[in-house]
Amino acid sequence: MRTYRHPVKVHWGDLDPARIVFYPNYFTWFDQSAQLLFVSAGLGWETLTGKHGVVGLPIVEAKARFHAPCRHHDEIVVESRVTRWNEKTFEISHTVMNGATRVVEGYEIRAWCKPDPDRPGEIKAFAIPPEVRAAFDQ
Repeated sequence: MRTYRHPVKVHWGDLDPARIVFYPNYFTWFDQSAQLLFVSAGLGWETLTGKHGVVGLPIVEAKARFHAPCRHHDEIVVESRVTRWNEKTFEISHTVMNGATRVVEGYEIRAWCKPDPDRPGEIKAFAIPPEVRAAFDQ
């Protein structure tokens, strides 16, 4: 199973008044890591839009569980992998490590969306091609 490890340096602007990482920043890092996971599988946006006609991979569900705080100057790693494929959606699981400590676990469920041929200007979830799934098995 393909795993992408996204290193992140925690900066002062990432913190809340308690001087720990403000929780929405983890979702930003999840999103960045998900995009880089696809790039690492040879499926950057140019390929998704050009070859597969995808206009987006919208999140339909997201969740995180926070085990320990991260602070200014911490160097964390977001580990991301596709953990489940459904017909039109997939789940990306994220684990945030601060050294040897697991600090956050989360996931996103995203839909494989293209323009809806029956409703101009709208998008619709379509079946995920087998070759896309196979790119993450390597």
